[in-house]
Amino acid sequence: STEETTFEQELVTDMIELITVFSARLYGSRSRKNKKLLDNVAKAVQESTV
Repeated sequence: STEETTFEQELVTDMIELITVFSARLYGSRSRKNKKLLDNVAKAVQESTV
């Protein structure tokens, strides 16, 4: 019974780590895309005012 609990706890910990890694990558990817979009908009605004 103790081994099952340990195995289950280890499995839950691993799953949480996986979810954390993938969500960090997802949000990191989104933030890079948003930053690039904002940079392009700022550049377009600068070019139109010059």
